[in-house]
Amino acid sequence: MNEAELYKKRLDMWGGNIDAVGMYYMFIEMSHTWDDLVDKDREVTEEQINKAFLIAMVYLPANSFYLSIQREVLPMWVSVVSAYEVANTFERNKDEHGLEIAHGLRYAAGHILSYALHVCVGRNKAQEILPELWKDIFFERFDDYKKGHLDANEHIQTI
Repeated sequence: MNEAELYKKRLDMWGGNIDAVGMYYMFIEMSHTWDDLVDKDREVTEEQINKAFLIAMVYLPANSFYLSIQREVLPMWVSVVSAYEVANTFERNKDEHGLEIAHGLRYAAGHILSYALHVCVGRNKAQEILPELWKDIFFERFDDYKKGHLDANEHIQTI
């Protein structure tokens, strides 16, 4: 699927709300940059860092759809950051059970997007779309994630 087709699919998913789709794309970009800064698995350019800060401090708060849900999702960000910090701890410790948990925790911002989808298209339509949205958010399969965090020659700490 090319970029135009993917955008159309996401626009349909978000009920044609251009601002909601814009918010979704900003979440993706900001979270990837954040992740790369923390786990250092990809080089992050100064431009990418600057853009992530602009998204967090300017573009998201200026997005009319995000602005409409900002009060409700602000406390959710505390849980998102906490989940991400715990996931990073599990990854650093190479704890196999912890990695199973970490894989899900890394996508905690998806809960904000799930809530946003409910607001955007209503509960009934959201329930139809959420399985697809979660697959879009949770793009990395566990086996691939695990391979990326456990070297076959490393000692695996188990609980």
